[in-house]
Amino acid sequence: MANFLTRHFNFLSSKEASAELEAVFGSFAEKTAFKTLALYIATSYIANALSGCEVQVIREGKRVEDLLYYRLNVSPNPNQSGAQFTNELVTKLCLETEALVIPHKSNNLYLATSFATDPKPMKDNVYQSISVENEQIAKKYKASDAYHFQLESRSVRSYINSLYDDYSKLISAAIQGFMQGHGRKYKLKLDNTKVGDEEFAKAYEEVVKKQLKEFLEKENAVYPQYAGYDLEEMKHEADSGSDDIIAMRKEVFDLAAQAYKIPISMMYGNTNNTAEVLNQFLTFAVDPIAKMMSDEYTRKSFTFDEWTAGSRVIVDTKTINHVDIFNVAEKVDKLISSGVFSIDEVLKSLGYQPLNTEFSQAHYITKNYELAEDAMNRLAEGGEQ
Repeated sequence: MANFLTRHFNFLSSKEASAELEAVFGSFAEKTAFKTLALYIATSYIANALSGCEVQVIREGKRVEDLLYYRLNVSPNPNQSGAQFTNELVTKLCLETEALVIPHKSNNLYLATSFATDPKPMKDNVYQSISVENEQIAKKYKASDAYHFQLESRSVRSYINSLYDDYSKLISAAIQGFMQGHGRKYKLKLDNTKVGDEEFAKAYEEVVKKQLKEFLEKENAVYPQYAGYDLEEMKHEADSGSDDIIAMRKEVFDLAAQAYKIPISMMYGNTNNTAEVLNQFLTFAVDPIAKMMSDEYTRKSFTFDEWTAGSRVIVDTKTINHVDIFNVAEKVDKLISSGVFSIDEVLKSLGYQPLNTEFSQAHYITKNYELAEDAMNRLAEGGEQ
C-alpha cells in the first residue's frame, strides 16, 4: 500500500481532471464497480441461503401449516412469493441493518421501503411515514403490531463505505494511470519557423487538430502528411496500474467478506474445502440472522402463555446444505431406528414431502424397525432386553 500511495501521490494531489478518460469511463461510480459487486456477492449469498429455508410454525409443540405458515412461506402478499419476500427482507437487513414488515390489507405482509421510528422507551415504539414501493401508508404501527428486524446498531454498509472512501481516489488513480499508460500517444513534430505564427495557430486549430482527432478516434483513417509536419507514435512506458487495480479489488472483496462474516474463499468462488467453508458460512453469517428473525416472528406472533405452551416460529437453516440421499442413506437408517425421529421428520429435513401416513409419523426403534411403544411394552412385560 505504501508503494501504491507514493506512486500516485502526485496524481492525487493534482486538481486537473482528465476529460478524455471521463468521457470514456463516465463518473467514478461507473469506473469502479468493485464495492457494488462486493456488496452484491456478500448479501446475495446470505439472502439466497435464507430465502430457501422453511419458516416453521409450531403451535403447542406441534408443527402446523396454517395462515401464518402460508404467509411466511408461500404468499406473503399478492405480488411476492415467500422466497422473493424473504430474499428482499434479508438483502435490506444486510445493507441497512434493519427492516420493517407490516401486516396490511387482509393481513398480507409487506416490507417497508422506508419508515420513521418514534421511540418510546417505556411503551411501544411507533412506526410512521411508512412507504411500500411508491405507496404511502397512512396508518401508524405500534412495535407490537409489526415485525421490526435489526442487526448491528450501525450499518455494515457504512463501515464499508467509510473505508472504501479512503480507497476510492486510489482506485480511480490506478485506473486512470493504467489507461494513460496504455493509450496510444503521438508526438507531432513542427517546423520551428511556424511556432508563434498567428496564421499557423489558426490553421492548426481549424484543420490540423481536427484531422488528428479524427485520425486517432476512427478505427480506419488516413492522416495527411504536410511539409513541416511529422507525426510519430511514442513508445509505452513501463507497465503501471494493473497490479494496483487487482490489489485494490481484492482488498474491497476481503473487506466485504469480513464485514458480513463470510469465508473469503466464497467471495472468489473457490470451491475447495466446501463442507468446511459452508459450515463457517452457516455458523457465522446465516444462523445469527435466522435466530434474530425467528425471535422476532415468535415474539410478535405469540403471547408469553402461548410461547410457554410450545408455540414459536423457527427459520430452519438445516436444509440449506444440499444432501445426496444415497450418500446419507446409512445415516437416515440410524436416525429412524433410533426412535427419536419419524420417517416424515427425516423426509422433511432432506427436502422431501412427508408421507403423512400413520406409519410414517410413528417412531421406530432397534434394527428391526419395531414400534417404540411395542418395544417398551415388551420390556415392561419382562421380555427381551
